[in-house]
Amino acid sequence: MSLILNRYTALAIAVQFIACISIWIVAFVLSPVGDRYFGLMFYFYLPAIYLVSTLLGLRGESGMIAAGVYGIGFGTIIYGVIFGMLVSYLKSRHSQQR
Repeated sequence: MSLILNRYTALAIAVQFIACISIWIVAFVLSPVGDRYFGLMFYFYLPAIYLVSTLLGLRGESGMIAAGVYGIGFGTIIYGVIFGMLVSYLKSRHSQQR
């Protein structure tokens, strides 16, 4: 369990959360210019957004908003866990080679 929930996972989730909040603020403050960053954020989390919308069967206008919000939250956790596991594996492999 320590391989999944470690400091690298927490750090990756925190960095993604702060980045998403910052991108949302920039996108709303600099509306015509900031939309590009907002779109890039959605492309980065698109697999998670699609998975959430498919599993929950979201449809319509409220489904589009809910899929984005829940998908980005789910993607943040999933990408954080993957990053944490990868860094833990690489560090343990590096320490075994010494």
